[in-house]
Amino acid sequence: MMLMIPIKIQCGCGQRYAFNVEPICGRMPSQIACPVCGSDGTIAANEVIAYDLAARQSTHDDGRTGVMVFAVMGCMIAGLVGVLKAFTMSGGVDVLLCLLGATTAFGMALCVYFWKR
Repeated sequence: MMLMIPIKIQCGCGQRYAFNVEPICGRMPSQIACPVCGSDGTIAANEVIAYDLAARQSTHDDGRTGVMVFAVMGCMIAGLVGVLKAFTMSGGVDVLLCLLGATTAFGMALCVYFWKR
């Protein structure tokens, strides 16, 4: 996948220059210089690349929503299993602990769901 990033730089001498670059490891593949005074513009270009890549990353979802949905569903299923298991138990403390775990699982699911909204 070829990712071309437009770079626009204004040199200290006042000259503006622009070019497109395919960064390597998030940086300029080679040094660049101002076409008028010859001043090094590599640092400024690397800053533009870093800003562009950070902006692209912040708008990319990476499937986080899907992971959150599966986490909430897992907590809900764990809570449901805890409630069903409590119905088959005969002891008082065991039932209480099982229901406490189920309530915690349901609470965690709701907390994650509403916290991400």
